[in-house]
Order: sequence, then C-alpha cells, then structure tokens
Amino acid sequence: MFGLRYAVGGAPIEHTLSPVLFDLVLAYLKQKGYFSELENPSLTILETNHIDEILGWAYIEHGLHQPIWHPAKQKLNTFQPHLMKFASEAISLKSDSRFAPKRQPCFRNTAKLNFPEGSSSNEVWLNLTSPLKHQIQSMVFTPIDEALEILSVNSLRYDGQGWYCATTDGQGVVHVASHFGIDVSKGAILGINGGGGAARSIASAWMNHGGKIASLGGKRQLPATLVNLKMDDQTIFDVIVDVEGSLDKEVNVRHILNPVYQSMRGSLDERIESLSTSNNHIDGRWMLAAQHLESWRNLWTPHISDNLPTLEELMTWLVAVEMKLDEI
Repeated sequence: MFGLRYAVGGAPIEHTLSPVLFDLVLAYLKQKGYFSELENPSLTILETNHIDEILGWAYIEHGLHQPIWHPAKQKLNTFQPHLMKFASEAISLKSDSRFAPKRQPCFRNTAKLNFPEGSSSNEVWLNLTSPLKHQIQSMVFTPIDEALEILSVNSLRYDGQGWYCATTDGQGVVHVASHFGIDVSKGAILGINGGGGAARSIASAWMNHGGKIASLGGKRQLPATLVNLKMDDQTIFDVIVDVEGSLDKEVNVRHILNPVYQSMRGSLDERIESLSTSNNHIDGRWMLAAQHLESWRNLWTPHISDNLPTLEELMTWLVAVEMKLDEI
C-alpha cells in the first residue's frame, strides 16, 4: 500500500494555495490511472519559522503548528475530503483560451536520480516558503539541482529511507516567462528586487537558461555570482520580479511579476480575464502554479513527468476551486 503525506511549511502560511494545487494535480493523475492505491493522503499546513519543526512532523505526524486555513476557514487536514472533491470536479474543465501559452515551455534538463517508484508506505512531500528556504544546509539531503549551492530549497521528498531536495521557484518563473511569450534563451533581461531564497532560485534558473540578470536592490541583494548585467537608463527589462514587494525605481519593463498573490473577487470570467496572458502584470498565482508543477516534474514524480497537466490547465482549475472556496 502506498502512503503519502503532504505539507506546506513557513510563516505566514494560512493563505497558501499550494494545497489546492496539490489536490488538483493528484486528482488529474488519479484520473489517468496513477496512485490507484492512494485513497486519502494526509494534507496540512504547518506554521513555523524553524525547519526542525517541519522535519519533526515528517517523521511523526502530529497536530502542532496547524493554523486555520483561511480559504476554507477551518483546519486543512479536516477539510481535505471536501477539497479533494472540489479538485476532482474542477479537472473536468477545459483550459481557458485566455491562459494559452504564447511560447512552448522551456524545461530544465535535471540529472536523473534513481528515485523509488512510490512503493514506500512512508512517502512525505513538502513545500517550503519563507523563512525556511535557506535553512536546509545539511548533507543529509540529496539535492537534484543547485538548491544547496544557492541556499534555496522549496521542495523536499522523504522516500522512507532518505531525503531529496530541490529548488523550483526559478524554473517556475522561466516556465511562466515562456508562457507569456519571452524567450529566455535569447538573453531576455530579468530585474530582481530582493536577494532571498526565491530571488536566488529565480536568478540561477534564468542564467542557466541563457538570460541576463540585473539586481534592482532590496533589503537583501543578490550575490555577485547571480548577476551578469549592469543596468543603465537605456535598459529595457523583459520581466521584473519584485520579490520583496518594495520596488520604487522607475524602469522600462514589459512585464512585472509580484510573487505575492491576493484574494480575488468577481465572477469566474472576470477572474480569468484578470489573469490572462495578455496582461503585462503577472499575478503571483502563475509562479506558484508553475513551481508546483516543477516539484512534481523533477522531484516527486519524475517517472511520470510527461503525464502532468499543463500550466494553463492547472491555472483554469485553480480559479474554479477558488470560486468554490469563496462560497463557503
């Protein structure tokens, strides 16, 4: 019997939409015949500033550090059966044409590790957010990418015998940029305000795909090794990612991405229109959904990566489930 527990950890954490994305991808894969032995995975959010408390839950499940999940107005582990029902209904929807990609996605060539096929009864998958991403530094964790080198881990997997880790924020942003029509490989220019874990992951992935990185400052700035362009008054940015949400410089830019996403209002059609790929402002949901897919693709289920939903499908379903949650 295959067992699976999933959690998102960090602080604050009560508004996270990662559990919705997890259930959507899982429902889609179950429809395709995967995870047939998995009935009710454990799903929770853990509010903490310390990575040891997340790892402690991974070894022995407990009820500590579990706040009320704001979208459902109750604890997530209690609401999980209802959330899975919402997800199972949403995946019947076709992707909205306003979410269609302007370019084909650019995936990284991650070194293939010999992951187990999911036969362990102790599988634990984790997503980390601030302030936990830089706290994984031990060699106990086997990285599948540069996560430990740049001190930015947002995805973990425990297979019952050992730990694996990855950084997918950056690859998620590259995926989103392609979706919005930007060819990173041709030297697309990205400006980053901030230098924390997410910023380092974004800069690293962008450079690895052939793009140019300029630092726009912030309380924490990018290390020199992750900057390969000095901006001037003539610089035109293809994308700016305001990781800290404090950018006050006047710059020439085609697209602005703020990783922070806010609650939405309006009809389903109005919400989809506000997230359309025709917009210059890229909602943080795009980055969240893309990096979540990368966790499945590279770390959790690399053996079925070709069978994952597309980004436009996942975004369509996410908006639909958010509408359901707002009706509670």
